[in-house]
Amino acid sequence: MSRGYPVERIVARLINVELDPVYRLIRRPYRRRPLGVVPSPSRFSDPKGQYAVLYAAESVRCCFWEALARNRFTHRKKRELPLSEVEDRVVVTLRSVEPLALVDLRDDGPVRIGAPTGVAHDANHAAARALSAATHAGVPDADGFLYHSRFIGHACVAIFSRALGKLEALDVGSLKRSSDFLDALDDYEITLTTPH
Repeated sequence: MSRGYPVERIVARLINVELDPVYRLIRRPYRRRPLGVVPSPSRFSDPKGQYAVLYAAESVRCCFWEALARNRFTHRKKRELPLSEVEDRVVVTLRSVEPLALVDLRDDGPVRIGAPTGVAHDANHAAARALSAATHAGVPDADGFLYHSRFIGHACVAIFSRALGKLEALDVGSLKRSSDFLDALDDYEITLTTPH
């Protein structure tokens, strides 16, 4: 038992995943460290701040929703996004150089583990952080989690800092030049704005 979770149930959800490619958004000042992470509050972060987590997604549009848009357009007639926030972000394209052992939280994964069903989707991250801490401490072979975005349903990964050596950055480019991002602006009727 690892902090309320039977280790064997977590281990049973481990799958080997090759990432090629996936994407993450980071702030422009950090572009020289495209795989850099520090402990900070997030969905699967360590409640005690002893390890960090790198998040990535199968598409740039998913990264945009997960890292930048989030809930800002809820109940908004106009969907406006300051251009300055877009210009402050870059897209990191990365891949795994060896398979990652990820806990599969898609579909009925949480039920099989015995975790709350909203562990990958709730706005409150307490349950996800508890599962992360239990997995990190009790399953040393686990490299992180595979789950679906709560915003648009695309596949996302959360990689423990101990597994960053299994990743390689392929490219770092401007978010505002990403065709997937520009298509998302059209699809979701989002307008970029500049100060008057």
